[in-house]
Amino acid sequence: MTNDYLQFAKQGDMNAIASLMSLYFQPQGITVKASIKNSCLQLMLESEQVPDKPSSVAFIRQELSTWQPALITNVRIYGLRTDQSFPDWEETFSLIRQQSETATFLAALRTFKFASVVPYQDVFSAELYSNNTVKLLLFFGLFPLGIGLIANSSNLEQTAWLLGIYYASIWGVVLYNLIKPAWFSWRETLKCIVFTAIVGIPLLLLIQQFPLFQLLYAATESNLGLIPQLIGFIFGVGVLEEICKALPVYLFLLRPRKLNEPLTGAFYGAMSGLGFAIAEGGSYSLLYAFNLVRGQSGFGTYILVNTIRFVSLPLFHAILAGIVGYFLGLAAINRSRQLPIMFIGVALAAVLHGSYNTFSDGILGLVIISFTILLFVAYLRRSQQMVTEMQQAELERLTLPQDKSEN
Repeated sequence: MTNDYLQFAKQGDMNAIASLMSLYFQPQGITVKASIKNSCLQLMLESEQVPDKPSSVAFIRQELSTWQPALITNVRIYGLRTDQSFPDWEETFSLIRQQSETATFLAALRTFKFASVVPYQDVFSAELYSNNTVKLLLFFGLFPLGIGLIANSSNLEQTAWLLGIYYASIWGVVLYNLIKPAWFSWRETLKCIVFTAIVGIPLLLLIQQFPLFQLLYAATESNLGLIPQLIGFIFGVGVLEEICKALPVYLFLLRPRKLNEPLTGAFYGAMSGLGFAIAEGGSYSLLYAFNLVRGQSGFGTYILVNTIRFVSLPLFHAILAGIVGYFLGLAAINRSRQLPIMFIGVALAAVLHGSYNTFSDGILGLVIISFTILLFVAYLRRSQQMVTEMQQAELERLTLPQDKSEN
């Protein structure tokens, strides 16, 4: 019954309001009478003693504010003793209407300024675009979408090259921040990448036709056993590909004496390795696609081998070439032993490269790549020590003839 009265009270029914108020005031010996005039609710509180004004008004205000009775805007309360004709006190107040949740939400929403929520002026400011991190975010976020826009008019090989450039760029940023070369030049970086991809690989394919290398490459595909295969991959594939990747660093940096420390050599070597991976990825993508069309591989295998070719192997190529570049940087310091140092760098990379190719189908291949990455990081961490050793060795060579003459 009380719930029914409450619903009527919310609709502005004065009898329902009086009945609900009486439930509270009756134990105090107070009767409540209600009337409505011009949207003003009038409540008469009668008792033998004068009703307490503060507590009575506070209760009525609270209840009516909760009920929000319709059509009532003002409330006038009277306190009257039953033996009197005129009230002892009266109180009038306006009933504050509470907004609905939707209205409250919209009102709060309007307190926000559009320029604060959407700082569009900052989006178009030149200062924002001068930040290298912002440039990288835009490039890496938008580049694949850009490829998607032109993919319909591109063949598989062109798309593979574009994707190769994209993934190589990611590794380029990572390696730059890992190596921190002493000096950086976009021109030299692009020269190393483009030379390897456009000149180095065709030269590599030409040298592969020489009888000795034909024999070594044939050993990698033969069933003669593990040892001949390992020899073919190290002395054939490994040696040729690592020399190919080291060639631009040697021609553009070491010979002109622009290179004078190992970290710079490691960086440009790694960039050359990424150029090699871009070109190699394009050609292998065609092979994987043909295998898929012929039914020689499934869609899962196709996605996996492409991911390995575009993501993991570019890093491996870059780090192998970075190791050779590192040793070219050491050779620039210790010119009296330049050829042996360069030989060590190429030989080390060729052994790691050939060993991975031999065991790439098993867990040992994963171990070899892990070891190569960690070895490269170890070289970077002890570069200053190796520079000191090379400088000391070169200094000893220069002072040795003088020491002999004094004796």
